[in-house]
Amino acid sequence: LQPGDLAVLVIPIDESAPKGRLILPQQMALRDILDAHASAAVCQDTELSAMLSGLARKPRMVITDSQAFARVSRDTPEDIPLTSFSILMARYKGDLAALVQGASALRELKDGDPVLIAEGCTHHRQCNDIGTVKMPGWIRAFCKAEPAFSFTCGNEFPADLSAYRLVVHCGGCMLNEAAMKSRMERAAEAGVPIVNYGIAIAHMNGILRRSLQLFPDVLSLLGE
Repeated sequence: LQPGDLAVLVIPIDESAPKGRLILPQQMALRDILDAHASAAVCQDTELSAMLSGLARKPRMVITDSQAFARVSRDTPEDIPLTSFSILMARYKGDLAALVQGASALRELKDGDPVLIAEGCTHHRQCNDIGTVKMPGWIRAFCKAEPAFSFTCGNEFPADLSAYRLVVHCGGCMLNEAAMKSRMERAAEAGVPIVNYGIAIAHMNGILRRSLQLFPDVLSLLGE
């Protein structure tokens, strides 16, 4: 971002959104935009198309909640870079390249393959919780198989990951950089691919390449 740029933040308000506040990755993105002396426009995914049509100038980028990737990708013109809060968190606290490479394992999952879905925080699980409900459903539909899912949250994370075929991790906003990298190192030592929510959702929606346009060094890992 350069001074004077405009970024559009897409923040859906659904049953999983905390009441009366924004979550940490959204707050961090807003602060970073302000620090760059740029401006932010904020809307829900249902209002994005109208907002983009009403802007006097083209935004430098659109940053969305990963759960809205499919709709936001359809409503955002191809000449506007698009990414997600979760992908930004992967770059900020983890190893974006390793997480992107881990996405390819999603297609290869077979019936009974053990998959760990891990979240760095503890929270009250909603009826349509992303980690225990939405993500397993999206993965089943994508790989057309029935993997065996396990779930951890907070500080609960296996020291030995060798039993798993894939680790799918949240954005890690409540973990510090050292903790997130430690988890990724455990996966690497066990030879188990790891991917985070945002990258997995982008991959399963066929828009991973587009969501990485802002990061050409990582985009090159996907090849042609």
